Amino acid sequence: MSLRQKKILIIYEFFYPAFKAGGIIRSLENIISKLGNEYDFYIVTGGYDLGEKFPLMNIKLNEWNTVQIEQSNAKVWYDDKKNSSPSKWKEIIKTVNPDIVYINGFMHLQFLLYPLIALQSFKNIKTIIAPRGMLQKGAINVKPLKKFLYLEFIKLAGLTKNMQWHFTSEAEAVEAQKLGWGINSATVIPNLFHKPVSTPAFLYKEGGIIKLVYASIITPKKNLFYLLETLVLCTQQIELNIYGVIKEKAYWEDCKRLISQMPSHIKVQYLGNYHSSDVTDIFVQHHAMILLSKAENFGHAIVESLSVGRPVITSEFTSWDHLEAQKAGWNISIDDKLVTASAIDQIAKMDNYVFESFYSGALQLANNQYVTKDYVAAYKKLFG
Repeated sequence: MSLRQKKILIIYEFFYPAFKAGGIIRSLENIISKLGNEYDFYIVTGGYDLGEKFPLMNIKLNEWNTVQIEQSNAKVWYDDKKNSSPSKWKEIIKTVNPDIVYINGFMHLQFLLYPLIALQSFKNIKTIIAPRGMLQKGAINVKPLKKFLYLEFIKLAGLTKNMQWHFTSEAEAVEAQKLGWGINSATVIPNLFHKPVSTPAFLYKEGGIIKLVYASIITPKKNLFYLLETLVLCTQQIELNIYGVIKEKAYWEDCKRLISQMPSHIKVQYLGNYHSSDVTDIFVQHHAMILLSKAENFGHAIVESLSVGRPVITSEFTSWDHLEAQKAGWNISIDDKLVTASAIDQIAKMDNYVFESFYSGALQLANNQYVTKDYVAAYKKLFG
């Protein structure tokens, strides 16, 4: 090992103590907590949580803050997002003088396009881009024209030429390859996550009754509106509790309209935002987590549910497949509302004896992923 630890500059719009943007924040926290003793981490992020007008509490804007993530420290620049430009990013990069720049996300001028332009002036910095699912078809098809023009500009300008790519699933990598950018240096490593609980907390399950939880950002990509459309068609007694930040208000207004039209045997309520520290308490109060995403590169809510012994009802567009065969959940079709509703009804009909096997199977899958995969070593190799 060299005398000087490598410096890694992480770029993403949101970071601790922000939490409303969901899984990417937790992914970055886990990288720093696991590797903080081997690399010097610098993070440039926004000074606001998702959807908030006021800055994060207990941070200093436009200067370097020392932030502790578990047993590791990182230097974090919380930007006020004013006067952003490639030249501003060029100064930040000069100041940090990183060995590696690790860009997360893809659909943002300030935290993707401007850094890419600035990095054209630095030829010896290894740059890794982690799109975090934003280049998957299901994500691009939300407001597609605007995203197409944005992506075409980046491609034609050659801003990602000779850069390395990090994908968190094989499916995400395949879809990104189809964009025709000549991605020739791609690494697939799932996100790091915390150790699962030792034993699942069993919640009694009566046949014909099920209590579900949705815990994710509320956007078209996460497909909550479709889920609500299917619940209207369900025949069993179902309770759905919704947690998550409302990212798109017009979309949520459509969801609320559907909620108001639910039949008497379907109960749906919105319970606000949730913090990652609340995840265990929330999930164990439900029989299963449901997330019928149009695209999911990893799905932190999925692994968090599995990690506390709660099976997952999800679409076929995630990296968590063959769930039913593993007694860890169900991958159901989202092509036809009647078919989806029938699948949810069949799950709701299951009794306690059957469901307890799914509690155990969910936890077993999480443990298998945690124990058998040396993801920390893979990240070390990625960062070189």
